[in-house]
Amino acid sequence: MYAAIGGFFMTVLLHTVANRLAPKVVFPWIGMLQKGKSAGVLWVRLRDLLVVLLRSLMVFFILLYPAKPFLYRGKPPAEIWIKDVPPRIIRKIKDEWGNFARIRFKPSENPKGKVALVGPWETVPNSEYEVWSASSDWEIRDLRVWKDGLELKVYNGGEDKWFKITVEGEGGILLSDSFRVAAGEIGFYSATLPLSGQVTITLNGYRFYDYVLQTSGEGRVFAKGLEREIWEALFKATDVTLTVGVDTVINTSKALIFSRRCSLFERLGLKVRPSTVRFLFSDSGCIFLSGKPVLLDEDSKVVGVLYGDRYYFGFHPTSTGWAFTPRFLQFVSLLSETPAKIYASVGDTLKFPTVVNVEGPVVRCCVSNFVLTRPGIYRIKEGGREKGIIVVNSSLGVKIPDPPFPLWRSLIFIFLIALSLEMLITFWGTRRS
Repeated sequence: MYAAIGGFFMTVLLHTVANRLAPKVVFPWIGMLQKGKSAGVLWVRLRDLLVVLLRSLMVFFILLYPAKPFLYRGKPPAEIWIKDVPPRIIRKIKDEWGNFARIRFKPSENPKGKVALVGPWETVPNSEYEVWSASSDWEIRDLRVWKDGLELKVYNGGEDKWFKITVEGEGGILLSDSFRVAAGEIGFYSATLPLSGQVTITLNGYRFYDYVLQTSGEGRVFAKGLEREIWEALFKATDVTLTVGVDTVINTSKALIFSRRCSLFERLGLKVRPSTVRFLFSDSGCIFLSGKPVLLDEDSKVVGVLYGDRYYFGFHPTSTGWAFTPRFLQFVSLLSETPAKIYASVGDTLKFPTVVNVEGPVVRCCVSNFVLTRPGIYRIKEGGREKGIIVVNSSLGVKIPDPPFPLWRSLIFIFLIALSLEMLITFWGTRRS
């Protein structure tokens, strides 16, 4: 911005200095014509001033373009921290704010400016921040059900409030109770009771769904470092049964193999080529030219296939950021050898690696993509066998402000208009002379 302003005044200065230093040749006989040409001289001076102004503006616009100016009421956030929100909210923030702020999924000790908090953050940054909160003055921070009871964590952002809770199972109402949460506090509620199958929790008139699986999964991972930590955390948080190898070929049916080394896949008979894989971040990897596609990256390139009886993926989940998105849990759970539970929100789109049938509030046959339009419990079936349970609740009411209005997209057109006017005025003035 400073360079653009400096360039504008420097252009004016150069024209002024050049005009003053230009050699002047005196023609005595011209004095006889000056009295009759006063209007022409005035036009020439106006034309010269207009040309200088247009040229200065062109320099200004050229130097302003890299600054990417925008219009925004107030100070826009430089970083956006996201935690526990539906995939569609993440995508909306990324699409609307990706050019203006850095998106993080874990806190930063030294934020690069103002921070916007999205989701249930209990800690705040040590810099200026704002909260893109839900529309209600309270929200559920955590909800967990299992066969012996439930736990609930509620944040009350308004005044002191009593919360009435009702728990309903497949056989009817199992619990009716109330608890108090003080203003600005987080309240914890737990109850011990036998639960199975579909569970509906009503809290102050709002309904939330969950499901208790009767089976328990197990997982094996062959990896090291952060990759191993991510998969071990997945196995603890879900009931999936998976065998995962990172840069390791596992001769186990339905195993998931991740690698950025294209030569590893070529030795197995797959056709691949090196490319950039992009999810939240971009990283080197491989795209597949053979095999049955099961996963596409953000650029719609095939980065995961079913080949034989194993799944192959040409990237690392952590390096691309895929492991830090809700889509990761949803997709991997669908590959479990035992039925798994998948959480989603109304408005999400689930992409299945195979063609399945969906039964629930909305029934669909033979689909590979399914848009969740109603809350409730959905069952996924493949070939008559239950493959998983989808728990769908209403979307979080996160209020995302309109992004800054970009001005740099218009600068090239303004520059071309100024250039055209400058050429037209110069040409016209030359013709009249």
